[in-house]
Amino acid sequence: MKFKYIIIFLISFLTNCKSTLQHETRYIYYLHGRIIEIQGRNAYSEEFGNYEFDKIVKALEVYNSKVIAEVRTDDVDNKSYASNISGQIDNLVKRGVKPKNITVVGASKGAIIASTISSINANPINYVVMAGNNEYQEQNNDWKFHGNILCFYDESDKIAGKNYDYWKQKSTDAKSFEQIKIKKNLGHGFLYKPYRDWIIPTKKWIIDQKL
Repeated sequence: MKFKYIIIFLISFLTNCKSTLQHETRYIYYLHGRIIEIQGRNAYSEEFGNYEFDKIVKALEVYNSKVIAEVRTDDVDNKSYASNISGQIDNLVKRGVKPKNITVVGASKGAIIASTISSINANPINYVVMAGNNEYQEQNNDWKFHGNILCFYDESDKIAGKNYDYWKQKSTDAKSFEQIKIKKNLGHGFLYKPYRDWIIPTKKWIIDQKL
């Protein structure tokens, strides 16, 4: 009889361990730039070179993580797509995933989508937004970020090289809000490759929510 109870105990223990490990998995959403929508995962820009989508996805991996990186198509509506990802985040939290173990990383147009998600989803998850701000965004959006926010910008970026001071001031519900100025002088091209300048702080943000 004792042996039977030991077996039952072990099965219960292993089941609980598996459940705990599943909940501790880190979920990382990578939202790429618009050029991937147009050209696909092997996109190339004459100005910025190859968009190294697969290398970026691989570089974002941390221990016990799942990187979700869908290649969007050109007919995707930003707000609808953001709402869909927001729903997925809600479902993960309902399943028991801790918000600190969910991160959305958005680059260029992906940063616009990530900003929209952060505005509509109140869960205190992590966000990394890169090259997603300019005068147009400030004049045409009313984002109020939630969660832990890390922003990257390069002042040489003629497309979206503005800092995020405006959004930091508006986002009183954000748990934390940090930004890093990239100094590679690559313009918008700094997000085309997994440069250490943004990959290393991003992975630290994913794990620790601090720089």
